[in-house]
Amino acid sequence: MSISWIKLLRPHQWTKNLFCLAGLVFGGKLGNLHEIAKAVLVFCVFCAASSTVYVVNDICDLERDRLHPKKRHRPLASGKIGIPLARITALLLGVLAVTGAYFSGTKVLSCLLLYGALNAGYSVAFKHLALLDVACIGIGFILRLLAGVYAVDETPTAWITLCTFFLALFLGFSKRRTELAQMKKSGTDQRPVLTHYTVPLLDSIIQSTATMAIMCYALFTAISGKNPTLIVTVPIVHYGIMRYKLLLLSVTGAEEPDRILLKDRGIRTSVLLWVLIYLTIVYLDPHLFR
Repeated sequence: MSISWIKLLRPHQWTKNLFCLAGLVFGGKLGNLHEIAKAVLVFCVFCAASSTVYVVNDICDLERDRLHPKKRHRPLASGKIGIPLARITALLLGVLAVTGAYFSGTKVLSCLLLYGALNAGYSVAFKHLALLDVACIGIGFILRLLAGVYAVDETPTAWITLCTFFLALFLGFSKRRTELAQMKKSGTDQRPVLTHYTVPLLDSIIQSTATMAIMCYALFTAISGKNPTLIVTVPIVHYGIMRYKLLLLSVTGAEEPDRILLKDRGIRTSVLLWVLIYLTIVYLDPHLFR
């Protein structure tokens, strides 16, 4: 039961909530324990909120999941956890998320409530509308970013907000492409919205969103008022995005970005290298360009 309950919460998806820590990194506040505590609280708030969304979605999609070759093994679809317990779990997690957001400030609470409303709209309608389904994912990442930045009393730059949005779109459309390819192979209808997509269309969107994400990050490093030496991290970002695209096109099973982040050595290395170099530049303040 305990293992099934953990699976119900999908903790492997919590890597998405690392965007809540962006304020610490981009604001140069990793040395401030008080600010770290506030950012970690927001991270926990969105972990509870996202797990609430996953549980509610599993309840709503129960019958469809039971017909799916993989999703039928989920705790609810397989019957390992009953609907009453799932509802209680979702309620408790939702209360914890709202309570934590309340103590994090009005702006964080507003981001959380918008995140909840967005996901409610997604579950009811947006997930059936092509393009808008993935746009909701992108906005969800922006709300995580904004909450984390506001929690440490910083103001997000326009460029890093746009970079986050396009990166989220890139990952979201990449997932749709893999799902569409798998659906054509197995004949299983994973998502009704997939009938509105084609592989050539998704390839085009993936290329454009990847380009926009890299360009926005490059502009962030060059004209946001930060140390322009940060442009040396642009090739690392480019490599990480292109590495994911390589896995998408050549490796089966690249469905979930969070699993790729946890498993692929190339992407893990690029993320760690980016963090190391970025923080070195922020805290040691070397100037190689002007």
